[in-house]
Amino acid sequence: EDVKWLVSVSAAFIASIFACIFSQPGDMILTETYKGKNDRSVFGVIGDIYKTKGGLPGFFTGTGARIVHVGAIITSQLVIYDIVKQGLGLPATGSH
Repeated sequence: EDVKWLVSVSAAFIASIFACIFSQPGDMILTETYKGKNDRSVFGVIGDIYKTKGGLPGFFTGTGARIVHVGAIITSQLVIYDIVKQGLGLPATGSH
């Protein structure tokens, strides 16, 4: 029983890290879009991020903080989902 709980929490945490990493560039573009200069196109915003924040790594600025904040939220949501499923008598995610 303890192993199932550990697997559930670990899988949820790993999934949340991947979700944070893959959604960070889009969030960075969205954040920069709503900062100040509203006359820029999406491609203008992408170009500005690339030029001013050090190229491709600039799109991942703040990823560590995002993993801590959003990762904790996503992990807890996925764990709660598994708890509710098991409470309803359904198999835990990935236990088929």
